[in-house]
Amino acid sequence: MTLKGKRLPPRVAKLLIRIFARLDLASVTAWVAWLAMQRVPLGASVNEQKSAKLRILLLPKAGLLDDVANTFNGIDGVEIVTLPRRLLKTVARAFLPSEVNDNNYSSASPAAQEAMLRYRAFLTRFWRALDPKRHIDAVVSGNFAYYAEREFAAALEALGVPFVVLHKENAWTPGTQAFWGKIYRERRGRFLGRRILVYSLLERDLQVRAGIVDAPRIEVVGMPRLDEVHRWREANVGTIPKPMVLFASFPSDVGMPVLRKGTLRDGPTGLRRYAEVMNEGADSLSVTQLCLATHRAMVKLATACPDIQIVVKTKGRPRDRSDVPKWLGIEDEKNLPNNMRLVHGGGPLPLIAEAAVVCGFHSTLLLEALAAGRTVVVPWFAEIRDPDIRRHVFNLGSAVTFALSPEELIQKLESRARERVPVQRDLPVPTLSLLQEWLGNDDGRAGERTAAAICRIVEINRAERTA
Repeated sequence: MTLKGKRLPPRVAKLLIRIFARLDLASVTAWVAWLAMQRVPLGASVNEQKSAKLRILLLPKAGLLDDVANTFNGIDGVEIVTLPRRLLKTVARAFLPSEVNDNNYSSASPAAQEAMLRYRAFLTRFWRALDPKRHIDAVVSGNFAYYAEREFAAALEALGVPFVVLHKENAWTPGTQAFWGKIYRERRGRFLGRRILVYSLLERDLQVRAGIVDAPRIEVVGMPRLDEVHRWREANVGTIPKPMVLFASFPSDVGMPVLRKGTLRDGPTGLRRYAEVMNEGADSLSVTQLCLATHRAMVKLATACPDIQIVVKTKGRPRDRSDVPKWLGIEDEKNLPNNMRLVHGGGPLPLIAEAAVVCGFHSTLLLEALAAGRTVVVPWFAEIRDPDIRRHVFNLGSAVTFALSPEELIQKLESRARERVPVQRDLPVPTLSLLQEWLGNDDGRAGERTAAAICRIVEINRAERTA
């Protein structure tokens, strides 16, 4: 299964797959999918004249690719190939009604459930054509609930191919756990694959309580991509950062009990979003004032302190590009102060490595910054004073510095940016406790645990096939 040369562009592959899947041509659809697959460079050699010891098909997602790269980077005999998730979603839409999504899969109509079975039958034929000689040892995804992958997991398991989820989402707060526990139990339903690997005990226990998976089929391994942050810190002890503030932008509904159904373009510049409120009264829950005040504080800081660089990091989603300038109080990114810039998407570590202080709210980026040994300042004012809001957003306690007003936020960020504290080898106890409890990785060895878990799954599966 050697992949060489230029591959089929994703846009072309998506168009062809849409046509062939609707015509129920599983073998031709598999051929197009194969042409769209890519090998992930891992820094280790795979002898193309011999079979790899372990070959994995990855359904990539932001964060998941970093997790897998940190899991297998430098390990000889491992080959990772990717199939774009959008292509599998294109196949799914040829069979499933448009109303089916991640959060209503188990509660779908009888007609939708019949369509799911047809989709599963198609995927069975698709896989037999895609990998007729059984070169692929396992398929890995990033969440058990992706609607296009539910029947794929079932089809693969029936064919004896492990479908493994390296679950990259976590529910940490009381409000988040109550909210997602209800979604998991009532609307997402049981996992149809082989095994789920999670970052933390919190997520494992939540999924078991919700009936997603039995306890023997879920395992805590930690967040593999945090290994890279630990390695960076240990390799850069004593390094003095720039006088720079890294701000992780956040929306007004961050952490709130609202499901996003997608976006609909509304005119040439704006986006209208569909949202489904799950709990009575939840439509009044937001951190709108906190969002606006914090973003405006970044502009004020940049204006008052031209010697300090301000970097605003977003996830790079369409709504980020549309909304963040409005929150900053500007019409266009070109109107930002000269010492301020926006970065859309990409991994946060290069920016964390430059920054003297990191600011944000309810973001995994803050935990990554703590693992890098950076000072973290969290805005803690406006709506956050409401206990109903606080139960949905995480509190990092003594591991971070809280700012109780916009003015205090500006003052503390300025002060910490100018202090430029050198990188320390050892992390404080409160930070280590948070990293272990929430990300299962206070030691930089989550990748080892994940690799061992996946290899064990493959070895057991091979033994069962030959028994």
